Amino acid sequence: MKNRSGGQTESLTQALICHIHDLHLKPGDRLPTQTALRKQFGVGGTTIQRALEVLKKSGIVEIRPHKGVLLRQLEPDGMTGREIGLVCVRRSHNPYFASLLQALQMKLHESASQCKLFLRNYPDMTDVDSLSYFDGLKRCIEEKRIQGLLTTVSLDSEAWSLIRKHDIPVVSLFSASKNKGYKVSASLPMEAAFRLVRERGFRRPAWIQCGYPMLDDIRRGFRKNCSLDPEKYLYPVRKDIVAEDAPPDWGPELREIFRRMTALPKRARPDVLVIPDDFIVADFHRILLLERLKGLKWNPRFIYIRHKQLPVFLPEDIPGDYFEIDLMKYAETAVETLFRVIRKEKNVPEFVQIPPVLHWFGKEEGVK
Repeated sequence: MKNRSGGQTESLTQALICHIHDLHLKPGDRLPTQTALRKQFGVGGTTIQRALEVLKKSGIVEIRPHKGVLLRQLEPDGMTGREIGLVCVRRSHNPYFASLLQALQMKLHESASQCKLFLRNYPDMTDVDSLSYFDGLKRCIEEKRIQGLLTTVSLDSEAWSLIRKHDIPVVSLFSASKNKGYKVSASLPMEAAFRLVRERGFRRPAWIQCGYPMLDDIRRGFRKNCSLDPEKYLYPVRKDIVAEDAPPDWGPELREIFRRMTALPKRARPDVLVIPDDFIVADFHRILLLERLKGLKWNPRFIYIRHKQLPVFLPEDIPGDYFEIDLMKYAETAVETLFRVIRKEKNVPEFVQIPPVLHWFGKEEGVK
């Protein structure tokens, strides 16, 4: 059993590791003075010295008499600062979620944080999730064994009551669309896509997107940014939740969307297809190519997204402009936003949009 001073030293060592990362110190930088650290953490000089000695033995800092404490390296040598819960849906057949999960774990590791992974154990998908769907999550919240949560799923009201009761900071990713509070998104903003539509001179844009769980937001955004009839130019692929964890098959829905588009008079058919999903755009483009081989004359351009870490297709395969989303940047921003909330910084924005990079005629432009 640890004695009181040993436990206090270990807690302070973890706090110092967090402090080093929060200050964005680099090797060679000087740590705050021991007087400043005593004031910061409310402990005595002996405890500060013990914690610094632990960091010194691990090679993290160098203590120079009369010169202070210098950072030697950022690698924590097995020691951790914060313990962060990562709450994720289990989608075995979706490479996007697997890549995002890996990116979040990497960014937590780089910040010397221990990632406690809570994967959904309930087989069918639901609108909002109970804490009972994640083994051990409720206990960790009640015992405050985590200092914060990152979640890709929407949680029910009972879960939020417990989270607020124990004052656990939470940052939701965009897929957790039902959650309130702090949220980070790496989706394509409709405003940016329709701005590009106008710049490129297109007049009849059609928007194709999965739909659930952002269906209402998509409809509102389309009406706000486009004067065309949404019944003819807005196509949600799926309006309801897909309950089972199975490989996605968009084929029947996309072929029906294709049939509806080509049933329009030639002068009314879309001249550009905006598809903010790299898997859907690949499948839809394949359908279009097959029909063109059969003699179809319709040849719309595309505006779409692709994820930097998911090479579903080569950019030159699909005619048009694309927005590239960096999942590593997405994960980095989510982790840093959570840390800012944990540190109780002022003016932390409740919604952060990661701007994708526009690739337009060989150029790259940041999108606001």
